[in-house]
Amino acid sequence: RSALRQLCLHGEEALKPQFVNDMWRKPAVSKRVAAGLRKQALREGTFGSFDSEKGIGWDPNWDEIGNQSRMYVRKPRLSKSARTREERAVAIEGRMQDMESKIDVYYKEKQESKPVKNTEYKFKRLLRIRK
Repeated sequence: RSALRQLCLHGEEALKPQFVNDMWRKPAVSKRVAAGLRKQALREGTFGSFDSEKGIGWDPNWDEIGNQSRMYVRKPRLSKSARTREERAVAIEGRMQDMESKIDVYYKEKQESKPVKNTEYKFKRLLRIRK
């Protein structure tokens, strides 16, 4: 990224606006991009020092330059299914408490609903097959 290149070349001066020819030039690295680089350094664990050769990390002294001291990294919101996963697991475990008895009752009801297999049943079945 060009922002990293600017930070490697100019350091904290890349984060400051420059007064050139009686005019102010905006910083080489915008506050939004600087905030992204800072968060990336926090995620990668390189916050606290900046390696200008590799272009990784973030110097904490830079936070005061762009008034980024109020910044913080929020926990990702995640999807609803990921957020409610624990609640659903607890609910499923609660429903599984008496599942064995429910399964037994279901199979008994299913068996009772089947017709009795006597000679009359077999005869009707043979008639259906021949049609």
